[in-house]
Amino acid sequence: MEKEELLARYEARGDAADFEEAKRLYEDALAADPGDAGLHNAYGYLLECRGRLLIREALRHYEEAISLEPDWAKPRFQLISAHVGLQQADDAVAISEQYAQDRPDDVTAARVLATAYVHARRYDRAAALIDAALRRFPDDARLVELRGDVAAGTGRVEDALRDWERAHELDPESLSSVYSRAFLLQREGRLADAADAWRHIIEWSQTRGYELEAEWPRRELERVLARL
Repeated sequence: MEKEELLARYEARGDAADFEEAKRLYEDALAADPGDAGLHNAYGYLLECRGRLLIREALRHYEEAISLEPDWAKPRFQLISAHVGLQQADDAVAISEQYAQDRPDDVTAARVLATAYVHARRYDRAAALIDAALRRFPDDARLVELRGDVAAGTGRVEDALRDWERAHELDPESLSSVYSRAFLLQREGRLADAADAWRHIIEWSQTRGYELEAEWPRRELERVLARL
């Protein structure tokens, strides 16, 4: 069977055997003609189809985790990420709104819904929710970090950097906001500051014995330093 037909079948049916055979044929074709843009595009789409199917499978497991432990927040955040990966951010918002409606006094529910709003780029709703929640929980690191995410999404760079720095001060055991700082500083061309953020991540990881987790930040630091 031709690789193009295998790709069409895999997209329609999701059969793993079709994927493996199509992958082999496209890789052979690319090895023979690496300058063919059409081959690169088709092979990329094959991999994209594979990725979508795997994310859908992950989504089912997150849903099952939530059904088994409804009060556990982690799979809810993962669920949002998976929906966004499938370009279904509105679904994540609807699920998170119901979760927050059922738990009006729960800071975790506010975090979950604000995260969904940010991923869906509903920044006005996110800002209103975060401001209201912070009046009740003023030192909640995750809410402060999310306020920084809203600022970054609406082009307020300094506000974002300030909130992310404050979030890390409130919760030094979380690096999420430090990663956000590093990436935003890179996008803004502030490479020396970005390098400092990566150094902090590396030092934080090494201090706690997380050598594996420090490998990728080291590569990012090297990439930034090469541009200075």
